[in-house]
Amino acid sequence: MKKLLIFAIASSCFLGNFYNAPQSLEAQNAQSQKTKGAKTKFDIAMKAGYEAYNKKDYKTALTNFNQALALRPKNIYATKAVQNTEKRLAGK
Repeated sequence: MKKLLIFAIASSCFLGNFYNAPQSLEAQNAQSQKTKGAKTKFDIAMKAGYEAYNKKDYKTALTNFNQALALRPKNIYATKAVQNTEKRLAGK
């Protein structure tokens, strides 16, 4: 009797988790789809910085890259973009 009860409890726990898992994955996928196409402030600032940099408008580029870096302080791309733009402004 104890074995049957333990099996029933274990089965319900396993099946409960099994049936709930796809729902949480679906929710994660739905959230991912919502944010996939959305541009963040960081993305917009970086894009504006690259556009200005390509037009050799280094002051505007630096402003945009610094905005992006303020939003994501540890982002390597924003950090490198600021460094490269500062070099251009210094004439290097």
